[in-house]
Amino acid sequence: METRSLFRGLFLINFAITLGFGIADAFFSMYVFSLGARGLLLALPLVLYSLSKIIFGPFMGRWADRIGQRKIVAISLGLYLFVSVCYFFTTSLAVITILRLLQGISCVMFRPVVVSLVSECTSNEKRATVMGTFDISFYGALSIGPVIGGILKDLWGFKGIFATLTLLCILALMVASLCIPTQNSKPHLDTKEHETEQFKNLLRVTRNSNVRGLLAFIFGRACGISLLGAYLPIMLVTRLGLNGTETGLVMASSTLVITLMLRPVGILSDKAPRRSLVVAGGTIVSLLYFLIPAMGGFHQILLLGIGIGLFSVLSQPASTALLVEEGARHGMGVTIGTFNSVLNLGFVSGPLLGAGVQSTLGLTAVFYAAGILGLGAVALFVVSISGKESVVKQLYAS
Repeated sequence: METRSLFRGLFLINFAITLGFGIADAFFSMYVFSLGARGLLLALPLVLYSLSKIIFGPFMGRWADRIGQRKIVAISLGLYLFVSVCYFFTTSLAVITILRLLQGISCVMFRPVVVSLVSECTSNEKRATVMGTFDISFYGALSIGPVIGGILKDLWGFKGIFATLTLLCILALMVASLCIPTQNSKPHLDTKEHETEQFKNLLRVTRNSNVRGLLAFIFGRACGISLLGAYLPIMLVTRLGLNGTETGLVMASSTLVITLMLRPVGILSDKAPRRSLVVAGGTIVSLLYFLIPAMGGFHQILLLGIGIGLFSVLSQPASTALLVEEGARHGMGVTIGTFNSVLNLGFVSGPLLGAGVQSTLGLTAVFYAAGILGLGAVALFVVSISGKESVVKQLYAS
């Protein structure tokens, strides 16, 4: 009963935080754009969010071991609440940029510890099922966040969005204080020999061609996701004239499709050649990016968003399964850690690239850049794995 209560509490906490920032982040670039941010000023808050996760991520696991997971969750939720309150009261671009940095620190404190708590209260036999169920709290909230955010924006503007975010952070903090037990933290031995061994493992992993291919693919994918998240809302409002609700529906469409299709596509990934699914999904999504500037209205861009989600999910379980396979060979911790670092590096690079492209070539060129990056990442993936297995043969066989 205690384990079930903890799981339910963590599920609610994760849902509330993801929903709150899913509402706010879907319209964040539009918000700073309305405050006069252009070019680098528009990209900088988005970049600092991911950059903070890259810089502070390696230290958080060590810190959690020293002070305890309950304290880490409380600190991260308190920082989330502070950020949300400040969003409500400030319109300074400088302050907002600093708040995005703090939001990234909160995220890198919060998510790994919460996932760890869920994993620890689950038996090995049911871990995959429980973790899959827990992920509903993330993807479900992420899919409905932009829709709710669009409605709030139409009714009460950005103030309504930030007020809702604040209330959801308060709810998460209250639930955490009730459901997460106090745990005695175990000392973490962090010797120079251990750090040297980790560095050697990192070098060994990155020398593997399959891992390099996966890293290239996820880097290109992260760049594309961050470019769309930053610049698609601006295009929907300034070019297509969509209101907040319509913009939210478009932004939520791909994530909703991913949420609904994860399980069936995961089953498909266990039966079909996984490398072929990665190549097919990554290629088609990149080609769909080229169509974004040609869309002339709400229904067209909504259907395109659904298509992007459908083919994005085609490669997601397959690439994750391939990553886990490599982790079993080279060490799960260092493989996943390297993968996450490259993922966040892509989230940093995307807005920076978009800022340069938008300043020199215009908004339309940003989506062409996302498509080119995606195709380049797929090409690098194919080249990296071609020495061991031909993707062309896999596609022919399937």
